[in-house]
Amino acid sequence: MDSQSAADVHGVPETPSMIAQRSDTSDMRTPRSNLGYGEGDQVWTPSETYGYRRCTIVSMNGSDSFLVECRDDENPAQGGQYSVRPAEVKPYYDYGPEKTWADNTEMVHLDDANILHNIRKRYYRDEIYTYTANVLLAINPYKSIPGLYTPEKIAEYRGRSPGMLPPHPYAIADTAYRQQLREKDKKNQALVISGESGAGKTETAKHTMQYLTQVSRTDAAHGGRIQERIINSNPILESFGNASTVRNSNSSRFGKYNEMYFDAVGSLMCAGIKTYLLESSRVVHQQPGERNFHVFYEMLAGLDPDDLDQLQLENCHPYKLLYADGSQPLEQDSPQMMREREKFSELRRAMASFVSQEEQMEFWEVIAALIHLGEVEFVDLAGEQGEQPLGSPNPCTPSASPVPGGSPMDAPDTDVQPKVEIHEDSQDALDQAAELLDISRLSLEQALKFKEMRIPGRPVILSPRSQAQAMQTLQSIIKILYKRLFDEIVRKINESSAGRSDTAPSERFNSIGTLDIYGFERLQTNSFEQLCINLANERLQQFFIEEVLEAEQRVYAEEGLDIPRVKLPDNRPVVNSIESIMVILDEHSLRSRKGLVRENEADNRFCEHVHRDHIRDPRNNSGPVVPLRVSKSAARAGNAMRLHDGFQIRHYAGDVSYTTKGWIEKNSDALVPEVEALLCDTKKNLTSRLSEPNNVNVASTNNSVSQKYLGNLSHLLATLQKCHVHYIRCFNPNDKREPGNFLQKYVLEQVKNCGTEELVKIMHYGYPNRCMLGELRQRFTEMLPPDFARYRDREFMLGLMLAFEIDESQWTIGTRRLFLKAGQLRVLENMRDVGSMASKEIIKKIRMQFARRKVRSVVKMIAIATWWPKYIRKQRRSNFLRRLRQSLFVFVRLHRWLRKARTSLYGKQPTPPHLKKDFKASAHMGHGCRQQGNGRLICRGFPKAFVALNLYEEPEYPSFLKRDINMRSPIEDNVLKIWQHDTTENVLLHNGSEVLVARFSPKVLCQARAPLGLDDVRRLDVAESSQALPLDDVPHVDWHIPVVTIMCQHRMDKQMFASCDENNDITVWRWHGTDASDPSKIAFRMIGAYVGLGPEEQVLGMCFLSQNVVPRRITDQQGTVLVILRTNPNNKNWLFMQVISIYQGSHYTELIKTVPIHTAQIAAAAADEDLEIHFFEASHTERVLMIGGRHILKFYTVDTRQEGDKSIISLEPVLDVVQEFAEVRDASFTTCLSLPPPTPSIGMLDWVVIGDDAGRLLGWKFNSDDHGNITLDESMSGKFRSNLHTPGVRMRSLIGIYGSSADSHYRHVQNSGLSYSLFLNKVAMEDRCFYSLAEDGKLLVWRMRKEGWKSSPESQLPTMESAQVARADEASMPQAALSGQNVACHASRLLPNILLWYDQRTESFRFCDRRLESKECRAGGA
Repeated sequence: MDSQSAADVHGVPETPSMIAQRSDTSDMRTPRSNLGYGEGDQVWTPSETYGYRRCTIVSMNGSDSFLVECRDDENPAQGGQYSVRPAEVKPYYDYGPEKTWADNTEMVHLDDANILHNIRKRYYRDEIYTYTANVLLAINPYKSIPGLYTPEKIAEYRGRSPGMLPPHPYAIADTAYRQQLREKDKKNQALVISGESGAGKTETAKHTMQYLTQVSRTDAAHGGRIQERIINSNPILESFGNASTVRNSNSSRFGKYNEMYFDAVGSLMCAGIKTYLLESSRVVHQQPGERNFHVFYEMLAGLDPDDLDQLQLENCHPYKLLYADGSQPLEQDSPQMMREREKFSELRRAMASFVSQEEQMEFWEVIAALIHLGEVEFVDLAGEQGEQPLGSPNPCTPSASPVPGGSPMDAPDTDVQPKVEIHEDSQDALDQAAELLDISRLSLEQALKFKEMRIPGRPVILSPRSQAQAMQTLQSIIKILYKRLFDEIVRKINESSAGRSDTAPSERFNSIGTLDIYGFERLQTNSFEQLCINLANERLQQFFIEEVLEAEQRVYAEEGLDIPRVKLPDNRPVVNSIESIMVILDEHSLRSRKGLVRENEADNRFCEHVHRDHIRDPRNNSGPVVPLRVSKSAARAGNAMRLHDGFQIRHYAGDVSYTTKGWIEKNSDALVPEVEALLCDTKKNLTSRLSEPNNVNVASTNNSVSQKYLGNLSHLLATLQKCHVHYIRCFNPNDKREPGNFLQKYVLEQVKNCGTEELVKIMHYGYPNRCMLGELRQRFTEMLPPDFARYRDREFMLGLMLAFEIDESQWTIGTRRLFLKAGQLRVLENMRDVGSMASKEIIKKIRMQFARRKVRSVVKMIAIATWWPKYIRKQRRSNFLRRLRQSLFVFVRLHRWLRKARTSLYGKQPTPPHLKKDFKASAHMGHGCRQQGNGRLICRGFPKAFVALNLYEEPEYPSFLKRDINMRSPIEDNVLKIWQHDTTENVLLHNGSEVLVARFSPKVLCQARAPLGLDDVRRLDVAESSQALPLDDVPHVDWHIPVVTIMCQHRMDKQMFASCDENNDITVWRWHGTDASDPSKIAFRMIGAYVGLGPEEQVLGMCFLSQNVVPRRITDQQGTVLVILRTNPNNKNWLFMQVISIYQGSHYTELIKTVPIHTAQIAAAAADEDLEIHFFEASHTERVLMIGGRHILKFYTVDTRQEGDKSIISLEPVLDVVQEFAEVRDASFTTCLSLPPPTPSIGMLDWVVIGDDAGRLLGWKFNSDDHGNITLDESMSGKFRSNLHTPGVRMRSLIGIYGSSADSHYRHVQNSGLSYSLFLNKVAMEDRCFYSLAEDGKLLVWRMRKEGWKSSPESQLPTMESAQVARADEASMPQAALSGQNVACHASRLLPNILLWYDQRTESFRFCDRRLESKECRAGGA
């Protein structure tokens, strides 16, 4: 062995001559890129048998192909010449027959062929461990290697850095132990041990845990107890959780995460175990050549004859549960029987550390009971009594003798005849099992033969089970009992190992976790357990790629290093597909438990669903899930699986075919409720602890194994993400478990699939070792003269590397770290150990170099400081001129367009002199009707009132409330009251043609003075000036202001509005308010506009959608989404809902959805009646849209869905009320109100109240399921019964309220930490109270009671005598406008006890105080 390898393997400090020799030999290596080939060169070529074979290039045909000659020394007949493509060739470098590399990254050529060659040579030299940077690769030798795991070896590795000694699990464990002590943040550590089944993961985990228990600084007594428990837990878990498979005689059939907790000084304080997915189906079914869990055989071999008699067992009996494949039991005193007895003795000694002898016997009794249950067989009686449809119970009547303690309605029918009977040879086995479990034998037999179906208020229905169902129930009992028994022993171990503190160990100590989880499995028959196992390996592989490989490349980018990126595999499509399959499995499992599908069809339905969702085109097998490969010859023979018997998944480790038979039953973790009740009533402690009382009366709950497993797996990965993870990759040398047999092709597949090749490439082209500059400086500060202390960390380390003349190609310095090639850190450590010092000449050169660099830096900084101001001034001037040109261009174009438009509309340039005009003659309360070409009138509904905060009159002094709020010191009530008194609201009324604005001041109301709170009525100029003009200050008569036909308010931002004029120009604007002292101030600011509609179209309604249902791409660009209901110019029997996103200066149509007009509306159109659209609004959650009017009431859902890489909005119909309910087909729906759900329940989404022209109120409840689908709950929807409105009187308005008193919001503002104004902008309506207003002025208050919505005695809004309202202009007003006096109503948010409305007969704004109990509300107005 040369000097280099001696230093690598044995950690001998390198002398200067050795360092020089290394630098000399490193220069002899071939370049790592741009490798050329020539005749006579040795290369690696692909081989179907060996993976790669070493060959010699005989001739080269340009760049198309090479002619190579292969020579196989072991099998000369396999040699010969053949042609290969250059892309398939891998370079070969001859290191000599004895040379191997302890770290793969140190090799000259880095690829899978050379990695395979290196680990193969080391394997045959019993060097089964190899580093790949910080990852340890382990090959299972299938034999004992002397001296590899001795106490002396533990002492040798203690405190030594990886790379100073040969690769070993002890080095990884020691690194984790020292890091959790050394790191500043005391980060937890984790050892992830992965690999295929039989690769040696469990043994490797035992070695690492053994090392950690030995090196911990624990006092002898306490440490001995903890170490004993950790060591003793291993044989217990192996007996109860391991089994013999075709690949591994001690295969872990569960995953476990062992945590060892250490205090600040490294003392082992306690330990714990987390387990994942025990393969419980193995208890009742094993594949050929495999066995059940070890504990069954060990117990039969190791128990005394008296104990066996007590359990009614025989150690040589061929029990069906243990020897189902026809194998023979162990012979008495055979070598294998003796080994099983020794294992059982070890198991009992280990269990003595956690449970008493009496408790141990209870464990053996449960296991014996399971063995006896496995002997039970059933006789099919269906042929004698005739077939009965599966799942359809026989009619039954209550029994004369009810069940003790229950009502007669709970008694089952004892006359129902069973379909199966217990075989007479199995009667004793059932008796023995019931006796050992201490449960009723008759009740257990009843549960096996019948399925109880319980319906509240009705007698229990017995449904006889078929023979297959009875056997399935029996196997389910055995599996679940064994799984709970396993969980119980794990709980016992954790209770004994966790210490006696009240707080969890994770809150007090740091931990080192060891993850030993089942390896990737690809068996002859793969079922649900293999899918779960392989999912865990997929998730861990993706975790390795993201947390190690991608993180490595991110570090290089952050540090500014130019390292080529390596393309990494992506496991996420496979992971997502498997998780989706498990969701589908849960759905079908729940349907099966509820009896919605025949049990013999459940698995097929599930598989068909998987094919439908994941295999859309069987001919295009490009996705992660593909159809089964059905052999034609096997299909003709009749013994092949059908297409819908399973599916195939393309895992990172290869394709695996899964058969879905029995998956529905395997996915259920619920015990039969009748058996659960029997376990709860038992007097045996252990059997009682195995019960789950919560599941006794829950028959339809889906206790899903898959969802529990996904949750555990996510929790495991979340735990690993919080840890510093160390990796050990285990490999199988062959598939026959033979020592000294290295199958290259078999190992090569494992190396490729686990990401080792990508890791080696990244580390080879990069730098495997990296250290923080500050930590290295502290460690090597004595190797440079003291005056170097004045340099920064980066300059100090640069000087160190230059002082000792380390090859600059082997290191580089980033912004915070020093990066080193493999082995270079060891060079520094060795020089430090021998006390090396740099020569004075080199130190002098380094100082001069640093001085020159500093001078160059100063010169550069002076040049930059001189150039920078000039550059900034130039850029500012250039930007100013560019923006000025753009602004002037836009300004000139706009004014040219405006001048042309005005000339075209009016024939001359209008002048805007202000003249007085009678307001009453123009402020008609019309419906906003518009004449269509065919004589149809489209009516938009009644006048509407809106309330928004007046920002101009918001006091300035509480501005501090918007920031730096101390939640521990809430704002005083008097501060909020002062703000409330001094702030005002604006009431905006849209009457169908224009917008009126009034100012509401709560100060006088709060002070109990005269009701003068409404004043300053104005008219809003939405088109031109954005001002609120006084009523006597109107534009010139020749100046045409467009009529505002539609208006709406944002639900989540009460200051945002949208309006549409008669030209179909839509404007979105933000309300500022009115200033009584300065009428010229703008009342609103325009946000955006939409001008995409033609003159032949007509807007019937608008509503906003907030960010709750809007794709993020729109909100990220400050966009606003508006839904428009408009006519269809090409088809009068259809309407359009158009979703548009509006931005500053632009807009975009997201979706156009058609709305059909059905029979009632078409008939109205044919009779020349008006088609009235009274409201178009979004619900409280904005997930439902409501369209209402004459003969029309429709509901549509709002959702977002993914289309490619883009999220889009979708609208889908939920219900057409007029078509579904004949009793309201002739109704006219006039008003709508959406409240938060008044009775919160699971899935409830929205509560919508609709009023019609007959004075009725209708309530509609909408639910959302787990998948986000919205449905109408018809059972909770319908007509309000307690309705005191006068029948036949039209409902005018439904009013939601925001509180009951003036100080209702104080507590919410104090708790939310928002300012009062921000709170009022987003406050929601109350969910259990609202008001309804009819045309006759009758006002009802509705409150939610236990029995439902109830209305209180009516109140009457103030009215006037008809003689007082006679006007000369009545004839000119639409008749509908005069049908009611109080036309629009809204509740104040600033003063929640106030209702605001508009009185159209007096043409005044009014209000009333809801707190008064009199019939006549106190009123005031302007």
